[in-house]
Amino acid sequence: MSQQEIINLLSEMVKIPSISSDKDHRDDVDASAQFVENLFADLGLNTQVVKVAGGMPAVIAHTEIDPDKKTVLLYAHHDVQPVGDMNLWKTDPFTPEMIDGRLFGRGSGDNKSGVVVHYNVIKQLIDELPVNIKVFIEGEEEIGSPTMSLFIEQNREALEADVIVIADSGNVKIGVPTVTTTLRGLVDGIIEVDQPMRPIHSGVGGGVVPDAFMVLSRIISSFHDEKGNLMIEGLTPTDMQVTELEESFLKKMLGSDEINLFDTESISKRLWLEPALDVLAIDAPPVKDAVNLVIPKAQAKISLRLPPTEDPEHAMKMLEEHVMKNVPWNASVKFIPNSKGSTHGVVADPNKPFTTELVKSFNSTW
Repeated sequence: MSQQEIINLLSEMVKIPSISSDKDHRDDVDASAQFVENLFADLGLNTQVVKVAGGMPAVIAHTEIDPDKKTVLLYAHHDVQPVGDMNLWKTDPFTPEMIDGRLFGRGSGDNKSGVVVHYNVIKQLIDELPVNIKVFIEGEEEIGSPTMSLFIEQNREALEADVIVIADSGNVKIGVPTVTTTLRGLVDGIIEVDQPMRPIHSGVGGGVVPDAFMVLSRIISSFHDEKGNLMIEGLTPTDMQVTELEESFLKKMLGSDEINLFDTESISKRLWLEPALDVLAIDAPPVKDAVNLVIPKAQAKISLRLPPTEDPEHAMKMLEEHVMKNVPWNASVKFIPNSKGSTHGVVADPNKPFTTELVKSFNSTW
């Protein structure tokens, strides 16, 4: 395929708003899966769209299997994140547009590009494949793969392979191929403040009873010290080695030279080897609807990224203990863990034969 043909194919995929978290886009997720199945079927692979109970449609495909050959499973996902605040977009999310040599649109990077990469590799090598190829294109990665365990259980034979190549990660620099050998784990949950009172006028109750936002902000501020170091006790550190990133590269990745980073000795360790907590959302009346009331209820969703060797169950316990230990003014607070969102980190051996062969192929190509 020429570069323009690749761009055209990726653009067609980006046009499909396959937002797996939005019930209004279920038909689009189905359409996206069908598009992907047709792609690999056109290459002569055996294909099927598969959906388990309560799950989103995935695509499984494979070449004719020769038991004397090794089997490689190629993974990507065709679902995408919601568009978020449209005011932050310079282009329409589902109208792909080339700007300065880059294709902009929801899913152009994460992760429909991964689907196109796998498709093009098979297309180029289909007549001389030295291995069996299996393809697994997931449809619910962006919502935490809630039915993945069931999917694997019901389709184990179709997914069995000697090695898995996952085209859903990042590069240390644009144009430089990167082998990802570690991934952080994840736990998340909701901090809920529910003061046992009705909304009361701030002129009557203000200064006497803490409002829910004040309680929530105190808890949130307890997570970090003045340098941005995480203050949750009991998390297990790791002494793994990582490739060091330059601050200038990170700022470019973030899209701004003006952003101020946390005071840290190693950006790479902070990114990949240390726990990192973020506040993803806060339920609150918008400023334009504010009234003079002491608000009794508020909640925030928090996400805790984990070192790849950390146990998610232990980390969730430490997170909950920290929240409850830092509740101010005897306020009514509870922590609601997301039991389906916990994910173990991954540590792969970079010296495994398949990994070293991949590095060799990178070196011979770039």
